[in-house]
Amino acid sequence: MSYIDTNPLQHSNILTLFADRDQIIMDPTYQRQGEIWSKEKRQLLIDSILNRYDIPKLYFHKLDRQAIKSSNKMYAVVDGRQRLEAIFDFMDGKYELADDFEYLLDETVDMRGLNANDIAKKYPRIKQRFDAFNLPVVCVETDDLELIEEMFSRLNEAVPLNAAEKRNAIGGEMARTVTEVSKNSFFTKKVKFKNTRYQHKEGAVRLLFLEKCFDEGKVVDTKKPFLDAFVREHRAGKSTKVARLKTAVASTLKEMSQVFVDNDNLLIAQSSIPVYFLLFREAITEGKLNKLSRSIFIKFNEARQKNREIASEDITKAQFEFLEYDRLSQQGTNDASSIKERLNILRNFCGV
Repeated sequence: MSYIDTNPLQHSNILTLFADRDQIIMDPTYQRQGEIWSKEKRQLLIDSILNRYDIPKLYFHKLDRQAIKSSNKMYAVVDGRQRLEAIFDFMDGKYELADDFEYLLDETVDMRGLNANDIAKKYPRIKQRFDAFNLPVVCVETDDLELIEEMFSRLNEAVPLNAAEKRNAIGGEMARTVTEVSKNSFFTKKVKFKNTRYQHKEGAVRLLFLEKCFDEGKVVDTKKPFLDAFVREHRAGKSTKVARLKTAVASTLKEMSQVFVDNDNLLIAQSSIPVYFLLFREAITEGKLNKLSRSIFIKFNEARQKNREIASEDITKAQFEFLEYDRLSQQGTNDASSIKERLNILRNFCGV
């Protein structure tokens, strides 16, 4: 009986994949030539990686023993070929950053028009961070090539709808509440990411959903199906509950807004918001808000950065919990296990 299984690929940082690229089949038989990325699109991907944005998952087919022996390869790219080639070509110095590139973590850094080699010479630490960026690679294992071909087809035949836009169209009490929460000053002033295509609403619905989960004493995946069901479930007839969730979220955001600064670099990624929210939510409940400050969060990020540098020289000397936080910040950020583990690591560091 045929089977198919998927798991995150371990050790999938850029430098490792670049070093092992001769073990990857870039053009398996089921691949279509597809769109050839322009230089601008390639530059945008590198911009996203350098500025620590989430990027879409890549899918690798893990070859069986016979295929490995005959091809001397370990994997075949199911989806993500253009992204992978763009990264490899940048590492090879085949193109440079855009002339309007901005490094959001430090506005004094000017990397406009630099290629990978230039960055390594002028900003070696930034190049190390780029090399250590963990690509979200899903490894697919199956004994049936037709299932791989079916997966490739499903991944590429349809253009996915924007989740926030589709959810907004559901309408009802919760959809209106999501809009109201998205206009909270925390989203309009504090977060670093823009409200392109309702991204603030995407953040708001996650917090409302997490507030509901907090009441129920659990953390659930904040993936699209769960958020869609949450909005539909509270479309009508639950005004009291919706109002209570809105008030509770607003109360937590008020405390968060007193800690974070406007356009805060600590809030550059959408994926970090749920972790901070739950941390503040717990601190409020347990009377430990005094433990939370912007300085402690900065120290946490500095400790992670120092740990990455240690790991790049000798991983046995690095602290596992920081490496795990970094990995979980890149892969499966909407998984309940990822949210809970990152929360636990940050909670322990802050002493909450």
